[in-house]
Amino acid sequence: MSYPTASNEEARLAALYELDLLDTPDEPAFDRVTRLVTKLLHVPISTVTLIDAKRQWIKSRVGVEARETPRDVAFCAYTIQGTEPLIINDARQDPRFADNPFVKAVDGIRFYAGIPLSTTKGLTLGSLCAIDTKPRAISDQELTALQDLAAIVTDEIHLRERLVLEKKSAKVSQQALNELHRSMECQIERRTNELNLVIESAYDAYISLDAQDVILDWNRAAEMMFGWPRKAALAKPITQLIFPTGLPAANDRAAIEFTAHRYDGNELPVEVRVKKLVIEGRERRSLFIHDITERQQLERLRNQQAREDVLTKLPNRRALDERLPEAMARTRRSQQPLAVLFMDLDGFKAINDAHGHAKGDDLLRVIAKKLVKTIRETDYIARWAGDEFVVLLEGSEPTAIEQLANKLVKVVEEPMIAGDAALNVSVSIGVALYLPASAETANELLKRADVAMYEAKRSGKAQVRIALSVDNAS
Repeated sequence: MSYPTASNEEARLAALYELDLLDTPDEPAFDRVTRLVTKLLHVPISTVTLIDAKRQWIKSRVGVEARETPRDVAFCAYTIQGTEPLIINDARQDPRFADNPFVKAVDGIRFYAGIPLSTTKGLTLGSLCAIDTKPRAISDQELTALQDLAAIVTDEIHLRERLVLEKKSAKVSQQALNELHRSMECQIERRTNELNLVIESAYDAYISLDAQDVILDWNRAAEMMFGWPRKAALAKPITQLIFPTGLPAANDRAAIEFTAHRYDGNELPVEVRVKKLVIEGRERRSLFIHDITERQQLERLRNQQAREDVLTKLPNRRALDERLPEAMARTRRSQQPLAVLFMDLDGFKAINDAHGHAKGDDLLRVIAKKLVKTIRETDYIARWAGDEFVVLLEGSEPTAIEQLANKLVKVVEEPMIAGDAALNVSVSIGVALYLPASAETANELLKRADVAMYEAKRSGKAQVRIALSVDNAS
């Protein structure tokens, strides 16, 4: 099959790649919109799609599993050709799509409504779609609602554009500051007045030292950053004020991360550039110091978010992959057993189908809280994927482990009330014990627990099964 391309295709693709949205994880900003589309238009499928050079990539989806399709079978490849909505009441009657494999399939696409998603420059990147497996028409009210939701997605895209521009501007600004530093060092003798003006108005702290590390200059930013007034700092050794362990080594090429001390005794993470120069035969050093407290906090936050499940706030699979080998190492040192409980909810898909994904998400959050309250504070629980959870029990006796697993089964079976409906699920649990003398890897240990969990499902669900030992399993 073929697909149309716009005259500005090259510019459109350049804008798409610059936003760095392709092949990225799910994001609430987009997922909320697709969930609303399915509810407001009463359709089973909704997507936010981005049209790449030869593929359609799905940024957000409800009702479909695929992340991408070839561009030549994508309805949205036609939607991005214009600025108006593309409405197809029955795709079987449309010559453009009648032979499309997604139309010819059993329960295939019949109804399609797509709203183009464009950049601030009018370059269309993809679309917000509502899809049904039955022919239908769209009312004026429904179309308006779909366009309003598309405007929300478009606003998010425009925000990403502004962030890209701001990053470019910040990079240019940093390059300009570096050039200014080099210029000051080369012309410090004959441009003293200009240099002092720049130093006093700089955002970074500037400190000038002699060969004995005594402070010769201390700008306003240094006063604000470290708490010592300029008069109190001048003629003092810098090791007496902010670097009690000594100065970082000079490095003309790169900034050095270091720990400084404030007047109030608190430590301050900083980035230091140390430049050596000689003026009239005497050695001088110029220090440009940047407070990196906020940057480190953001890095710690990003690190936490990378290891936290967005929905349940439990540790995610990445966090578990880091924690399990550590727990196994502690088991080998302490000679105490370790148990891995692999849990999979029974009947969760039926909840999603009957009550919608939002109720399913609510149920997962409630179950996560119940599981946390049931296990010990020293135990560890993570969301593995979908409706699967993994619990690590360190230092527990085998009988206590099985008792806890059965208790978890009962806790999960307690219904959650959602409006007039009671949401009921159960859980199947596989338990694998790791003994201190075992040579088993983390992946092998998880696999044994997973196999035991499927054994519990095959035996009737809502049960606990203990995995065979490593020797018996092999």
